[in-house]
Amino acid sequence: MRSRTRIIASAVILLVIIFGYLSWKAIETPGTLLKGAGQTFQLDETFQLAETFQLDETFKTQLAELPEAVQEWVQRPILPYDNSVALNNKTCPTEGVNFDEGAVKENEGAWRHITPSKISDWRQDIAEYLYRKQKEKQEKMSPETPLAKDEQGKEFLGGRGLVMAAGDHAAVVRVRTNIRLLRSYNCTLPVEIFHFPNELSSPEKSLLEELSSLKQHSEDQEDQSGMPVTVRVVEGVRKGGDWKAFHIKAAAIQQSSFDEILYLDTDSYTLRNPEYLFESMQWKETGLMLWPDYTKSHATNPIWRLSGQICRNEYEGESGQILISRILHQDLLWLAEFFALEHHKFYGFLGGDRDSFRAAALLMGKKWTGPGRLNAAAGVVLTGNPQGGGHTMLQADPEGKWLFVHANLIKHAKFRRPLWSRIHRAAQDKFVAESTYGDIHPPNDKLGDGVKLRVTYEPMMSTVMSTFEGYDEGLAVVEDWDTYEELKGFEEKWFGFGGVH
Repeated sequence: MRSRTRIIASAVILLVIIFGYLSWKAIETPGTLLKGAGQTFQLDETFQLAETFQLDETFKTQLAELPEAVQEWVQRPILPYDNSVALNNKTCPTEGVNFDEGAVKENEGAWRHITPSKISDWRQDIAEYLYRKQKEKQEKMSPETPLAKDEQGKEFLGGRGLVMAAGDHAAVVRVRTNIRLLRSYNCTLPVEIFHFPNELSSPEKSLLEELSSLKQHSEDQEDQSGMPVTVRVVEGVRKGGDWKAFHIKAAAIQQSSFDEILYLDTDSYTLRNPEYLFESMQWKETGLMLWPDYTKSHATNPIWRLSGQICRNEYEGESGQILISRILHQDLLWLAEFFALEHHKFYGFLGGDRDSFRAAALLMGKKWTGPGRLNAAAGVVLTGNPQGGGHTMLQADPEGKWLFVHANLIKHAKFRRPLWSRIHRAAQDKFVAESTYGDIHPPNDKLGDGVKLRVTYEPMMSTVMSTFEGYDEGLAVVEDWDTYEELKGFEEKWFGFGGVH
């Protein structure tokens, strides 16, 4: 009897799922054909194996106060692992695709044992957290001054601002270089720099506080520009024993006092004033801009069962830079913060914090935009290894022009100068006209296919970009750094403003 009830309930909820998928343009002909990554296949008995779970009355009452998209998501049926993977394999192939092999091999056994019941519990935990945060926000808002204070009772600055997180001397030095670069571009965004309690020494705090002065000195001129800097302690989370303090990022963004936020990793340097992103068509369309990583989504990842969606044939998210509107996406920020607070549960399949914002957008049914081309790998020339030497993610703006020099590996190895002399990229790396990352319509779903990027540790930690066996070697392109006008002179400027290697 219970089995029959579950099948009937699953059938009803499946209709809701289909209409939900329409917003992502992944379903065609409800109840008959499922479409993803440019192919269609019959909906067979697979979804009849999905489970739904009874919700208690207290939780139902809370759920009713959350947005309809959240209510619908919580009640999506949950497939067993093997059935989910079989379905996802149809939309996320692995042949010639650069997915995170290490993470899949290391975690697939554990992912297999995540039961539908556990997924249901996670969904309920998320919904309860969103309900609690929504109630706290409502209680703190006064009729006279809505959103006047944040959740820690601090005054909201509102407007636009830059958020960073720095927890040790090396990160503080990178922040200083980063802000000096931004000031040289006449950027005027106020900055909030977060750290864990008792994390910074007095000299490190003093170094950050010096940046808050309006009068700065560079090597060749006095800079009278703005960009006030505030140093803040992140609240509600504490530094653990993990090799990286992943979980500070989402909490810092959520706790910042700005309405429109550009988050930058300390080692993600801009090539020009990034304020124009807030005026772009892509920003105005979504209020959310994300950047991709080098690896594509994989069928086994628990995020697809958690989200109740089929696997999207696209690159996973990378969080070295994020542009987000609090006004439009407060719920997404709360969810990313929840992932951070419960990072031991979720970061294993979100790649740390890097894919947590795309995951939150998927769960909340939010559309995002991003760069107009895939990442390149930039670095040095290695004798005898023309495909290697990468240490920097080179990332573009919505028009496909390089904007971020995310030097995330130079802190792990020693390279000879010039540090930036080569670029390795996929020949097919540009999204079709007027589309960006986040759009998986063909041919965007095939960008970068045939090209792989691997991390090597000899002679130093760096990346190697090449093609998969059997694919045309011309799919991976090697170019000189100075091929692009926007890249010329960056290294000299970086060292001139205190860059340390």
